[in-house]
Amino acid sequence: MICIVAHLFANEQLRERIHVQTDKRLYLAGEMVLMKILTTDAALSPIVFSKVAYAELVDDSVARVQIKIELTNGTGSGFMHLPLDLPTGYYRLIAYTRYMRNEGAEVFFEKDIAVLNTFLSGYYPIENETEPKTQDNFFATFSLQTDKQNYSARERGELILTGLPENIHTLSVSIAGNEYKPNVSSFQNNQPPNSTRFTGDFFPEYEGHVVTGTIINNQTDTPISGATPFLYGLAFPGDEIRYFSGQKSSAEEVMFFTSGISDTKEAVSIVYNAGENYRVDIHSPFVSKHLPRQMPVLHINSEHYRQILARSVALQASLYFSSDPRENKKIPESFFKMQPSQSYPLDDYARFGTMREVFVEFIRGARFRRNDGKQELSILFKTGASLNYGNTPLVIVDGIPVNDHDEIFNYDPLSVEKINLYYGPFNMGGARFDGIIELITYNRLHQGLYLNKSTQLINYESPQSPLRLHELDYTDIDDRNSRIPDARHTLLWNPEIKTDGKNSIKLPFDTSDFIGEFQVTVEGITIDGDIVFATSFFKVIPSS
Repeated sequence: MICIVAHLFANEQLRERIHVQTDKRLYLAGEMVLMKILTTDAALSPIVFSKVAYAELVDDSVARVQIKIELTNGTGSGFMHLPLDLPTGYYRLIAYTRYMRNEGAEVFFEKDIAVLNTFLSGYYPIENETEPKTQDNFFATFSLQTDKQNYSARERGELILTGLPENIHTLSVSIAGNEYKPNVSSFQNNQPPNSTRFTGDFFPEYEGHVVTGTIINNQTDTPISGATPFLYGLAFPGDEIRYFSGQKSSAEEVMFFTSGISDTKEAVSIVYNAGENYRVDIHSPFVSKHLPRQMPVLHINSEHYRQILARSVALQASLYFSSDPRENKKIPESFFKMQPSQSYPLDDYARFGTMREVFVEFIRGARFRRNDGKQELSILFKTGASLNYGNTPLVIVDGIPVNDHDEIFNYDPLSVEKINLYYGPFNMGGARFDGIIELITYNRLHQGLYLNKSTQLINYESPQSPLRLHELDYTDIDDRNSRIPDARHTLLWNPEIKTDGKNSIKLPFDTSDFIGEFQVTVEGITIDGDIVFATSFFKVIPSS
């Protein structure tokens, strides 16, 4: 892989581009921006290269919301929560990959979205201007229809797509309340130019998210310079072992090449063999500070006041009744696939009051020993056909690596549900461990664990895995008569429609309690890089 990337850097053959479809273009503060990501080359042909995309909601120059989205086969989907205190106005939705930063911001994807804050007084300017009406099937490349033009609330409807090409690479659909703003294909008029420069400073995320950090001297609180003999680790707390060794990329920077860490919320960096003298401060992977651009003033025609008021009430109902709009979260693939050599569920044994007693009485294969006044753990590892004790284990509590084994010696064993031993040796990114000693607590929250100055525990949003919204079925009479309000303004969001090469398909959807006009947008691209796009409208009317 390194040889391939070096070849790409040297010849500048690959120019990656990114495209973003959103479920709509006008949002209320507090809503979610649902988005679909697609990567292509500069000629619009789909490619599979980067594994992570970055999206930022920017005012004139400063990022207000930032997310990472996991990419699989060149596509991905995610969501961006708009803060409740986000001021009314136009914002820039900017998206890019790490690899694209080698060419500069001029090749980033960018489009404007509007935000109304209905929780603040004077939430939008009112003008009595007549706005142009969006035409049906604007730039349409196939036929898009609904089985009816008018529906009642909580009714099953059907989208009918005909004339689709057989070689579709990816296709997505959104049905959202008409926002009185034109919605056109994200592929049109958004082709960034080829950049003449190409730095090669940003290593592509070909296998997974690349995390970088600076090595800091704890005594001077400044970055170090020059070579260091230390080992660096990055871990993601949770139910599984997700540990990655660091590699020096410069005198003061270290890189961690991760994989399989989607939807995690914390990260831990650690420096080995340095006492408490050094730490690794993790960098933000975002651009964050963008070139300023004057944003237009957002004007909404006063004739839309009732629709906006109804949408605001629906949003408040949605925030009250819905704790998490996602369902069927992807179960992450196990990163560390080995089974434990020995596993000790502590409730199967007599419970002891100290960790020393636990290891002495029934943990076979690992032990404490005293060295220079400090406790050190050792573990069995394989040397040929025999097992011997080695003194360099990787010790983990709920996924957090522990450098100071005195902390394990003094840890409360009544908080621990299970201890797993993995007999090594293991080579992990250039670091060698004789084995792994894993402690798993009952609540998986590493409670009571003290981390010294060589270890940094931070909040860290990993790339989002594909989003799937909760789908309703109003063919069921009980669901249709439910007293729980259905406040959806986005009726359908499917970022990955499966056509299976068919020219015609039908997609069901269900209306909500929201009354008004809705816009259907279907967008995608073929294997050959041809745009697939169509829009249509229908109405939800009060029941007679």
